[in-house]
Amino acid sequence: MRLVRAAALPALVCSFGALAARPAAAAVAPDGYLVTPFENASPVKALDWMSPALATTVAEKLEVHPALRPVYGPSILDGMAPPLDLAKVAARAKEAGARWVFGGAFGRPNWKSEVRLVVWQVEGGPQPSLRKVAEASRVGERDDLLDLLDQALLGVLGNAGIATDGDTATALKRRPTRDLYALTLYGRAENQFYGYNGTANAAEAEKNLEKVLRIDPKFAEAHRFYGVVLLERGDRGKAAGQYAYALDLRPNYYAALVGLAQLYRAENRRQPALELAQKALEARPGDLEMRFLVGGLEWESGDLEHSLTDLLQVTAAQPRHLPARRMLAQVRAARGEIEELTEELGRVAELAPEDVDVKFDLGSSLMRLGRNDKAVAVYEDIVKRQPKNVQALKFTGDLYRRLGAPDRAIAAYERVRKIAPEDPRPCFLLAGAYMDAGNDAKAEQVLLGAAEFHPRHLGEAWTDLGALALRRGDLTTANWYLSRAVVRAPSRPKAHYNYALVLNAFQMRDKALAELKSAGELDPEDPEIHYLAGVIYLRLGRLGEARLEFAEALKRRPTHPDAKYNLALLDDIERRYGSEHSGAGAQ
Repeated sequence: MRLVRAAALPALVCSFGALAARPAAAAVAPDGYLVTPFENASPVKALDWMSPALATTVAEKLEVHPALRPVYGPSILDGMAPPLDLAKVAARAKEAGARWVFGGAFGRPNWKSEVRLVVWQVEGGPQPSLRKVAEASRVGERDDLLDLLDQALLGVLGNAGIATDGDTATALKRRPTRDLYALTLYGRAENQFYGYNGTANAAEAEKNLEKVLRIDPKFAEAHRFYGVVLLERGDRGKAAGQYAYALDLRPNYYAALVGLAQLYRAENRRQPALELAQKALEARPGDLEMRFLVGGLEWESGDLEHSLTDLLQVTAAQPRHLPARRMLAQVRAARGEIEELTEELGRVAELAPEDVDVKFDLGSSLMRLGRNDKAVAVYEDIVKRQPKNVQALKFTGDLYRRLGAPDRAIAAYERVRKIAPEDPRPCFLLAGAYMDAGNDAKAEQVLLGAAEFHPRHLGEAWTDLGALALRRGDLTTANWYLSRAVVRAPSRPKAHYNYALVLNAFQMRDKALAELKSAGELDPEDPEIHYLAGVIYLRLGRLGEARLEFAEALKRRPTHPDAKYNLALLDDIERRYGSEHSGAGAQ
């Protein structure tokens, strides 16, 4: 009785290879602002200290304004120096996401103090520019400098149309210090730190700040800036102490909260960094950069849920926020959200088209989702940018094979072989593509070349040459290659499997079963190994063992049609002739 269907023999196999809730971000984020150094409009060089001192004072005053958010770093004026190059300032402001730029000038007309503030609006486009929208100036006695600065600031805000309520106006008038000499030394320290009068000198800045704090120990801004200088000097411990001192003086001092949080993060002290950053975010829920910092710290601490929430709020307000997009991709990957990860990687690739690593990740995600046509386009883009990127070319060839385009796969693998002739992998991939294209002669030529030029991979070459011989029905040649392949490459399950096919064809079924046993130990999840064993047991009349092997094949591939068919026939035999004909070891 014939139990095996006409097409039931398996095809030959080749080796080709949780924290407290925080306020949500505002639907519309506060406008970002940048502050430039002030211009010295007098001929008196001794007044140069006012250039950074007035600018940073204005910057830190504006941090309390609910309609504004700073987009500068801890050192505020870093990278800008008088006289200003407005084109460079505009480019920096646009890159940082600022809508407004505040600047100004100062002078000493008739031994009085004059303060002038200017507000520019950042104009977009390929070459951003600054458009002056408001100006305000005040003149008064020398000792009234800070009063004049406050008056000019409120005036320029009103002239620019930036609404300021009474409480905010009161907060803007807060004095950093009531000692003008302390402010003078503070400005000199900033000049030295930024190098406005020559070469930057953090050591001299430190000396002046020590004097400032002896004069006015409660000058919170000076303590915070001293922390910035100490960090530049490499003294993290003292810097942290200065930030903490500033926070003792001003418990909700936003810039000090941010600075200390960033310092702790750099030291991998994530929990205190996160607590400080969250406190800052509670004070200013509209600050997207702070929300990004919090989201990053949550991610690093393993709090994926809160991190996802915060990062999504950042990208909702600023869809082109590249660092947030990158971190969102990491969070999606950690959460196992492949669909969302793929979408996020796509956005990152659009924002950073030269980032090849992101494109590799995107291609991999698309492949996992089965979107091979989109994945191959991603890898082709990499190849256009990097024509000798072997990995991208290989993936391109692999995907074209999956898409049923062997000619394109061959072209990709040929390029890999030319770029990396010492690498044996392209030979075997190329042979597989030629087989897909039905060009067995070319496949054999490539494999013979691999056997000659890559002797360390002779076992793999013999395995595939044996498979080719099997495919054309040349059992003698197949036997020659495969009998040697299982000795040369004993750890390759495909060599044992294909050799079992040859032995079965020569009716050497016990030896075939021994080869299948070796194959199954090497690759226990391959259903075809069990299926072929079942076929051989059937031909030996050992129906019970055949049943067990077919069942194992179905366990590994529940849709295996031939295993189902043969099990059904075995069930039919048992119903017709009794269980004694299907027992294990039956002859």
